[in-house]
Amino acid sequence: MFLNNGPYSIHETLLWTLPFGTVLWLDWLNVESSQHEEHEYEGLFYDGIVYVLFVLQFVNIVLMLRYVSQLQWQTQNDVLAGIVNLIAVRFLVATSSGTSGIVVAHELIHRPQHYMQLMGRLLLCSVCYEHFCITHKRGHHLSFGMPEDIATARLGESFRDYWRRVYIGYLRYAWHSEQERLSTDPNPLRLFKNQVLQGLVFELLLLAVIISVFGWLAAVMFLYQAFAAMRILEAVNYFQHWGLGEGRYGNTYGWVTNSWLSRHVLMGLSHHIGHHQDENKRFYEISYSEAGPKMPYGYFVMNLWIKLDNASYQKMALRELQRYRDQVALPPTTPTTMLDYHY
Repeated sequence: MFLNNGPYSIHETLLWTLPFGTVLWLDWLNVESSQHEEHEYEGLFYDGIVYVLFVLQFVNIVLMLRYVSQLQWQTQNDVLAGIVNLIAVRFLVATSSGTSGIVVAHELIHRPQHYMQLMGRLLLCSVCYEHFCITHKRGHHLSFGMPEDIATARLGESFRDYWRRVYIGYLRYAWHSEQERLSTDPNPLRLFKNQVLQGLVFELLLLAVIISVFGWLAAVMFLYQAFAAMRILEAVNYFQHWGLGEGRYGNTYGWVTNSWLSRHVLMGLSHHIGHHQDENKRFYEISYSEAGPKMPYGYFVMNLWIKLDNASYQKMALRELQRYRDQVALPPTTPTTMLDYHY
């Protein structure tokens, strides 16, 4: 609605950002979800949600590009209103891409149907992160918690350091994984079967089309929303597994939250332990598990917290890890503080 009816004046644009405050407030309240909810709908209903969100992601991207290309920059008021509109576009589209877009992609790449996996890869291309498919499925799920799993945030690691490590590390891992997969293929053209190369080529072609049709500013905003969406995804990966490597604080797959909002808005992503226990289950089939340290808020507040005040987040997280270790009666490990660990 925002993208289809704009651009707007400054005051009108600011009104469209009010839902962010509402979502954060509801997430901060951390209303818990019932553990005994009855599923009155069949799988086709839930799959329908996935298909609708898949289409909506690309509709939003196209409308965003058109929106940006229609902004006026002739007068001083035009420039000020244009900047405010661009900020609102960044928040609305990037947040949508980083939540419903990537969450749906995550769901689809785990489905057994080839066409659904292709849909998931296309969604990841809309945020220039197609190689995440390989890194997530072959790397994270197969080596979770081990030193070679770059997606597990280490004890004492800040989000800034984690982001720097995984941003290039993901692409490097995915490329080497594909090279290894194709190493026994006698076809001299096997390089073109490399899924990472396919994704990069598609993303570059998409960017070229955007520049030719909508202009350079629209292309910059496309890249910016993609970058912000990646950051949202990696923030989630960061706090889902922070400090759980090598079982120092108990053998668990992730941090837990029973937030009603996180569960329903993010299609069961917060039931992350159940997802790691059986990655083939569809999002509405995954049950909640309390077998992990507990987050004090849902995913939306946690996402902002680890970015805005990472030091206080780590203090809380370490206390909760120690509490969880005591709860599962693990013997204390040495060293016992974050400062004693070196990576």
